[in-house]
Amino acid sequence: MEPKQSSRSSKIICNVSSTKYEIVRYAAKKLLGWKLSYDEDTDEWDVFWTDSAVQPEKLAKMKHYQRINHFPGMYLISRKNYLAFNLGKLKRIFPDCYNFYPRTWVIPCDFGDLKAFMSSKKTPYVIVKPEASCQGRGIYITKKIEDINSDEKHVVQEYLTKPYLIDNLKFDLRIYVLVTSCDPLRIFVHEDGLTRFATEEYEKPNSTNTEDMCMHLTNYAINKNNPNFVQNEDPECDDVGHKRSLKSTYECLQNEGYDIERLKGRIDDMIIKTLCAVQPNLCHHYRSCQPEDYSRAMCFEILGFDVIIDKKLNPYVLEVNHTPSFSTDSPLDRTIKKTVISQALELANVMIRNRKKYFKKQKEDIQKRSMTGKIERLTTEERQLLINSLSSKRNKYEIKHCGGYRKIYPIENYEQYNKYIEASDNLWQEWTGAKVVRSKRQETKSPVPRPIRPSINNTQKPKSQVTVKVPSKAESYMERPSSTIFERLSRPIIRKYRSTTVNCLPGIIYEEKKDQKKEIPLVINSCSEYDKLIMKPRVFNEIKASPSNKPITQRQIALTLKELLSGRSGTSSKNRYLDFALRSK
Repeated sequence: MEPKQSSRSSKIICNVSSTKYEIVRYAAKKLLGWKLSYDEDTDEWDVFWTDSAVQPEKLAKMKHYQRINHFPGMYLISRKNYLAFNLGKLKRIFPDCYNFYPRTWVIPCDFGDLKAFMSSKKTPYVIVKPEASCQGRGIYITKKIEDINSDEKHVVQEYLTKPYLIDNLKFDLRIYVLVTSCDPLRIFVHEDGLTRFATEEYEKPNSTNTEDMCMHLTNYAINKNNPNFVQNEDPECDDVGHKRSLKSTYECLQNEGYDIERLKGRIDDMIIKTLCAVQPNLCHHYRSCQPEDYSRAMCFEILGFDVIIDKKLNPYVLEVNHTPSFSTDSPLDRTIKKTVISQALELANVMIRNRKKYFKKQKEDIQKRSMTGKIERLTTEERQLLINSLSSKRNKYEIKHCGGYRKIYPIENYEQYNKYIEASDNLWQEWTGAKVVRSKRQETKSPVPRPIRPSINNTQKPKSQVTVKVPSKAESYMERPSSTIFERLSRPIIRKYRSTTVNCLPGIIYEEKKDQKKEIPLVINSCSEYDKLIMKPRVFNEIKASPSNKPITQRQIALTLKELLSGRSGTSSKNRYLDFALRSK
């Protein structure tokens, strides 16, 4: 075991068993010098890279020094229908702040609203997308409501008919966004990305060209099969072909006289607001899986934001990809993507000493537990100090190792985004019912007792109804003995046998349980025949009350003698009462 441990500790281990991209293995092994692992079942790794979403169970089993390249719950913006739901909710609250997303309808839920919209416009072209597809599959453009099947699940967006054009071609921007923490949010944007162009010159949609997907769509998977597609062969000339670098596009816009820094600022603002819509859910998943990880650094994720620019240079978010394609079909792809991946892995702050500290602390905790039998718990103040200390160290590390990434959140004046996080938190609690459960818990813990309504004299009452007697005038003048018995008798249990033998204390109904030594009373009833209170005599010795002077009937004496002659023990309440009464006389 020791040689295996020492060999494992010599290098950082990256598990690449769940990824198909060669560029990930190249960046980890060649650029960072890490060791690769292809065993999916082992847990001896420092970084786990997967091409699919991560389930909460996977994160819950991880150790604190380990890293994984996805957040549980990120599907809330990566799927088209959930992105529309979450951004649409916040748009109703902040209509002027969340106007960076085209008008969207989720079918079949919003089919009525879509029908009303299309009937109110003259040429209402919309683009119809399957809610969980990618690479442009199943997308079509129409202006007829009859072309949309209301029984199938689709996401319908208003088509932007006036996009900004370069070389008379429609294009969109693939911006790589790195999220290194969700509690609090830590967001980085890479300075370079990709610009994907359509392969047919753009014309406004009409009845003759709506089926030409190479004109209206910019997806690389669709346009690469067009004969007009030009591949970029030289990464140094990144402004040639139908897939170019993001830097070359910014330079082209700047040469035409546009303010690029203002455009970047608006794009950064869109990215932050989009992630604010899902921050409460991401935080809930993370804290539920790893409540004792105070570094909040076990997950990181590279997102691909698809952004389109209209003729007035207004940016719009079209989609968010939580597993963007890292295929390298051209030298330009390889140059950009290997930089994006390697610098993201470096920002994840994966170190061998983190692993050593973790196992050292595990040994110390086991020794303390074996010696004292107790588990050491941090106080709230100590926990907060530790979180602040780890956050400060992380900030210093990120400043030195950000590379091509630019930090956009948190920065100066980032408090302006707190209102969006609070609003999304309230919406999330209402959606999941967490607010209702929390309010019920507060009601049960409230020290103020609820008022008890007096019972109404009905001939028939439900069994579950608890009746409370309003004291009469005679009872109000009675002095009750100071004993704890009245604390127990304030809530007696209903029983079919009624005690009416004594007329000095309240009549009580009991529930006889052989397994219980104490009898818990629930209901106090008054005797209708007497204005005075009556009580069962077996509690006389406890409250020191005097017995009744009511005479014993001959029938009761005969029943007692009959039981004695037959040899049966007097276990009934009547026999105990007779025995008590005869002894007292």
